[in-house]
Formats: sequence, structure tokens, C-alpha cells
Amino acid sequence: MNNKRAKKLLTKYVQNECTAEEKKFLESYLASFQNKEIDFDFDEAIKNKVWLNIVSETFEFNQKSKSYFKTYLKYAATLIILLASAYWIDKYINSENIKPKIELATNQQAIILKTADNNKIVIDTKEKQSLYNNGQLVCEQKGEAFDFKKNVETTELVFNEITIPNGRTFKMTLSDGTFVHLNAGSILKFPVNFVKNKPREVFLSGEAYFEVTKNKKHPFIVNTKQIGIKVLGTHFNVNSYEEACPQTVLAEGSIAVYHQQNKKQKQLIVPGQKAFFYNNKMNVKEVNVERSLSWREGRLLFNNNKFINIIKKIERKYNVTIQNKYTELNKLRFKGNFKDETVIDLLNTFKESAGFDYTILNNQIIINKP
Repeated sequence: MNNKRAKKLLTKYVQNECTAEEKKFLESYLASFQNKEIDFDFDEAIKNKVWLNIVSETFEFNQKSKSYFKTYLKYAATLIILLASAYWIDKYINSENIKPKIELATNQQAIILKTADNNKIVIDTKEKQSLYNNGQLVCEQKGEAFDFKKNVETTELVFNEITIPNGRTFKMTLSDGTFVHLNAGSILKFPVNFVKNKPREVFLSGEAYFEVTKNKKHPFIVNTKQIGIKVLGTHFNVNSYEEACPQTVLAEGSIAVYHQQNKKQKQLIVPGQKAFFYNNKMNVKEVNVERSLSWREGRLLFNNNKFINIIKKIERKYNVTIQNKYTELNKLRFKGNFKDETVIDLLNTFKESAGFDYTILNNQIIINKP
């Protein structure tokens, strides 16, 4: 690929004429270039237009991080030059599978179901299996989903516990028909069967989305360490990760939220609202529900999050370990929206905006001051 053809491809990008494949290639590999020695002649206006297009689509800046915008512009011309280098253009044309220059090997941990008698069952999401209790079918597993069967004769609550490791998500249907989608790094304790004349109650650590089957006689209760959510039948998300304020976002219906130490004082919210416990009181605010549920689509969304909390999200989604030795970054806040990027692509995006270096040692990512 000569300079003329490379320049033509970048010009197409500025004019929004790239195919989806060409656009994805340009955006994905801009931030991942390591070699800054290649030179390439481009009009300055084209350089800046391409760079600003990419920044506007892949990374937003708030007031507290404006100072880092100059860091982006500092690298803009060099990165655009590198992007157009014959090495990567040729690799794009001649190869169907382009891989980052740096790869981080991760081991996919198993999803574990612990039964009431302390048996631990490893869930193979590539297989189908049936689970029995005292000779009776209680659950069928198909791929990445559980379907627990209703047993009207059950009179005693028997709890199972499912653990979802980092890098995985899992779906399940409880015996009352309630659908649950569990995020990475979450644990749900739930009855194999709900019992008549008793509340439908589950216990969550982490994050999950619930679509609760309506039943006026038997309220559905989600317990976390700090808050509880009581519903009759509705759709909502609960986030109880340790680094976040315990919170719930309502997508449909209505719910009552309370702190575990004061269950009588309940806060009712309506769709489009988030209830969260902060400064020893329950707070309510309007939110974008679609953004709050973006994790269900595999998206990694940062909405003015502190870098220290962003690290936690990256670790959960990609099942990696990150050690941050550049602690000055921890309180900085960022916005961003990622989906199909590799962990290396994501780190390189932050690297150019926040100005840090990183190394990979023994499968651990170490962030250092530049």
C-alpha cells in the first residue's frame, strides 16, 4: 500500500465514506500503535479532522479532565501518521483476523453452582444438563442459562447459590418465572423453589437485572448488604458492587427501596429513576435507563467515573488484574463507551488521554507514571 492509497482511506474517513469494516479498523488501531518512528506526509487539517472524529466518538471529556485534551492533540499528528503506515494498511488488506500487537492471556474461570448440601457443580456453558433433587428434576441448563422448574408440592425453602466470575455473565429463570441476568463478579443466593404464603426472597452481591413475575400475594424481595428492594412484578437493575453506592434503577413498574437497618422507611421510585444510598440516606435522581443497562449488551460505560472505579470495571469485564502504581490518576473522572475493544485497545485509549505507561507482568497489568 503506497502513501497515496493510505491518504485516500483516511480522507474517506473524514468524509464519512468508509465502510463499517474500514472505520472499525481505523478506530481500533489508532490508540494501539507503539512505534512512533514512521513518517508520513499528511495535510494538517486532515490529521486533526480524523483525530477529532475518533475522539468525539470514542471518548468524552468532562470539566475535570479538560487539561488532558492537550495530551490527545499532542499525539494526534503522530498517531494519524502511524495509522496510515504501509505496515498496518497492508496487514488490514491481507489478513481477515487482525490482532493487537500485545496480547494478554486470560483464563476463563468457571461458573459455580453451590447446592444446599454444599455440593459444587461446575457449569459448562457449552453443554446441556439437568439437575435433580431427591430424584426430582429441579433445573435444566441450556448453554448460558438456567431454567428452574416450579414444584407446587414444595413446603420448605432450599437455597442454592450461583457464583459468576469476572469475564462472564449468566442468565437464569427462577421457579416462579422471574428472569435474572447476572453481571460479572456477582453471587446470587436463591430458593430452588419458592414456597406458598412466604415472600419470594433472594440475596445478591454484585449486579443483576430482574424481570419479576407478578404475584400480588407474594412480594419479590432482593436483599443486598446495604439495601433491599421490594416489588410485586417489574423490571429493574440492582448494583451492589463494593466500590459503588448501593443502587437500583427502575425500567418498568414500581419498586420500594429501603436500607437494611431501617426497613420501615421505604422510598418509592418510578421508571427512569435511580435510588441510591449515600451519606446515610436514600436519594433519588432521574437517569438514562438504557445507559444503566448497557452492561447487558456487553458494553463498558464510564459516566464521569473515577479512574479507581474504572479499573474495577475493567477487571470484571476482561477478567484481568490491574495494579495502579500511578495513584494520582485515582481521583480523575472520565467518560467513555466501549464494547468490542480488547483490553489492550481500551488501555491504550486511556493511556493517551491520561498520560500513563503500563506493562504486563505474569498476566498482570501494571500502570506506571510516565
